[in-house]
Amino acid sequence: MHMLRSIVIAAVFAAAGVVPAYAASAVKCDDASISALQTKVDAMTDQAKKTAATKQVNMAKDAMKAHKMKTCVTHMENAEKGMTKM
Repeated sequence: MHMLRSIVIAAVFAAAGVVPAYAASAVKCDDASISALQTKVDAMTDQAKKTAATKQVNMAKDAMKAHKMKTCVTHMENAEKGMTKM
């Protein structure tokens, strides 16, 4: 029983350590991040992907102006995914 409790406690601490690392790498909805994303999109050569990514960036900009940060981040993530999707 003591061993099981130790394993559970270790798992909880391990999971707690993962959360801050993920949060630090999360997409931020701000002018600098959107500008950097726009630069990447502008450099794309696949026109279909570029059109879709541009649409997502524009929706992210609109969401940021409306102070809808979660929506903004979602659109930025969608643009990133669309850039790499095969």
